[in-house]
This record gives sequence, C-alpha cells and structure tokens, in this order.
Amino acid sequence: MPANLIEDPWLSFLKEIDDSLRSKIAFHCFGAFAITIQFGLPRETSDVDVMSGVVREHQDKLVDLAGKDSSLHKKHSVYLDVVGAIATVPDNYEDRLIPIAAPFSKIRFYVMEVHDIVLAKLCRDHPKDIQDVEYLARVTRLDTGLLKERYRSELRHNVIGPLDRADGILEYWINVVNEIQGTSHPPIID
Repeated sequence: MPANLIEDPWLSFLKEIDDSLRSKIAFHCFGAFAITIQFGLPRETSDVDVMSGVVREHQDKLVDLAGKDSSLHKKHSVYLDVVGAIATVPDNYEDRLIPIAAPFSKIRFYVMEVHDIVLAKLCRDHPKDIQDVEYLARVTRLDTGLLKERYRSELRHNVIGPLDRADGILEYWINVVNEIQGTSHPPIID
C-alpha cells in the first residue's frame, strides 16, 4: 500500500464505520496501520490502533460496530482497536499529529509523527515493534537525539513498570537506528 493511500479491505471497512456515525470523529493512529498509511510499511496488519481518549464518547459504539469479533471484523477481516491504558504515548503528541486525507465525511484521520510512533511502541516492546522501528529507520530520518529528549521530557514519567527496562529498550532501539542510518551516538542513559 503506497503511503497516504487507504486501500481495501481498510477502505470498505472504514467507509462502513463512517456511514454509521452521526457526528465527526478524529482517529489518532499510531500502530502498523499508521506506519503503512504514512510511510508505506509493507507488513500487513489486521487492526487500526486508535487512541481511546480521543474517541471517548463513541468508544462503546465503535468497539461494538468495528472491534475485534464484531460483524465488520468478520466481514472485512480487519478491526478497530481502541487503545487506552495499555498505550503509553508522549505527552504532547497531539501537537504533532499529521492529518491524512481520507474519503470519509465524518472520520478524520491523524497519524502520529514518526518519533511519537516509535515512543508509543516502546513500552509494549513486541517483536513486531522493533521491526517497525527498523523499517522507519530505513525510510525516514529518525533523529535519535530527538527520541532521547522526547522520551526524557514527555514519556519517561508515564512509563508503567521498571524504568530501567524502558531506558534499556530505548537505548537498544537507538543503537539499531544508528546502525541502520550509519551514525553513532553515546548511550541515552547518563
């Protein structure tokens, strides 16, 4: 799927969601779907991660309509994942959202800025997350200094669990980015 283009099954799935809504709603996306839309990630994904706080008043309806095991999920083999407590994102990510043009009348798509996407994946640290970071390091110019600064000032104080684990994961990811991009920086933990 080329960057900034929503194709089927996503297009049909999201069109059905859009048709069922009575008012406008913003989707703040940050998972593999967001990376696919914004940066052309070739890996398939079966869900679109949307921040729950943004869709709060519509959350139950969205989950019933398009969540995992819903009729739309069964019809299109993709689903909406309204993510809340499990997602740890940078404090000011909303200031850096990138609007994505989409052919919907009510849904407004926004994708997190690339550094915010990386940081939003940090606390989960699933094997697919490091693959996504590697991909982003190849197709974008990730600024490891900015990752460190944003982590320290906007994310670290929200980390659930051992801070040394999150610190170590970020340090590892930064080393991976540096290796891919052919640069080196000192460790993030002073």
